[in-house]
Amino acid sequence: MSASSSVSINAAGGNPRVLEIPPGPAGLEVLWQPLAEALAGGPALAPIPRPSPTTPQPVVDAMVAAARPDEPVAADTALVVATSGSTGNPRGVELSGAAVQALTAEVNARAGGNPAWVLAIPATSIGGLNVAIRAHAAGQPPIALDSLAGAAPFTAEVFARGVEAARATDRPVAVSLVPAQLPRLLASDIGRGALRQCALVLVGGAALAPQAARDCAAADVLVTTTYGMTETSGGCIFAGHPLDGVEVRIGDEKGTDDRVYLRGPMLATRYRDDRDELIVDGWLRTNDRGRWAGGQLQILGRLDDVVTVRGVNVDVVAIEDRLRDHPGIQDALVLVVPDPDTDNRLHAAYIAGEQDEQNDATDADLRSWVGDFLGKEAVPVTLQRVESFSATATGKIDRRATARDLGLAEHLAQGPGRDLL
Repeated sequence: MSASSSVSINAAGGNPRVLEIPPGPAGLEVLWQPLAEALAGGPALAPIPRPSPTTPQPVVDAMVAAARPDEPVAADTALVVATSGSTGNPRGVELSGAAVQALTAEVNARAGGNPAWVLAIPATSIGGLNVAIRAHAAGQPPIALDSLAGAAPFTAEVFARGVEAARATDRPVAVSLVPAQLPRLLASDIGRGALRQCALVLVGGAALAPQAARDCAAADVLVTTTYGMTETSGGCIFAGHPLDGVEVRIGDEKGTDDRVYLRGPMLATRYRDDRDELIVDGWLRTNDRGRWAGGQLQILGRLDDVVTVRGVNVDVVAIEDRLRDHPGIQDALVLVVPDPDTDNRLHAAYIAGEQDEQNDATDADLRSWVGDFLGKEAVPVTLQRVESFSATATGKIDRRATARDLGLAEHLAQGPGRDLL
């Protein structure tokens, strides 16, 4: 039986309360008490960012529309959270109080019991909300960074001040970050030192680039990668291992694919639009591909990341990973443009790493680097160096905005964006 067909929608649930969250520490002040009430069985909350340069009005409008504030929620709904994929419109997801708190105790225990949390990502995303929920369980508000939700630039100095304030509580320090934040911290002594002061550093929202993982190891910074999504109340798999009560299945019952299925107490109730079933026979059917490697779940990418180029199946994530492995590249993004003659055309953008004569990334070198390893069909038709990628309000790469910057937005293939934390 699907969750959507068994949910009780009645007056007891009421309509969700849309709460506008301003950027900066003021956002936490607005959210803190209403969140406590929602978790205790009060009115369901739909946190929405206040319009700002990092979250323009059309994005906010789409999030409000996804929340459907004029329609009742299930009786046990605590939060209505908009998915935050990198392309397409968000969808509202209903989460019960039990679901969003199901893994809280275990996560706090990993940080030493009752940690002081640092809020470094917007509290309108499931990742930021999780920080606030875990802080509630620990008995004190998190330390909200001055840069929160684009209120100011995210810098190593801003982060270090937040960590120092958390350490002043005499509790172990915990923080959740997105991968895009790590390079800024690892680039300075101040940032590396602040990271080493944290008992738990969770990194999710997107895959951690191989170079970033190597940089963390070189800096003696221990990070824990997380996998999850809004539909799983955020991260439910840490460093490839499911948290207590979380079950993972690879492929359907016939074993005909490598789709990741998830089950456990952290699953959402339903989508607000009821466009399709969220859970079937107790399992959430994700759009991600995975496998078990050495006892750990390895996410291979999304099902729609495998595209056809000149009759050959090509894995877009494998191309991105191969480019990121080049010593002259810090990060890479591959965009797919449909072509009636060749099935699809691949375009790559990359951010260069530290440059020297030995690892300078030239077009010819990168084409050989990809083609010799993955085959000629995997070689992008264009390779563009950029200073940075456009980002969403939650810090993920905004694929459509980046495509627009590269002049490809009108042709970018539609499809669900990555929505992991």
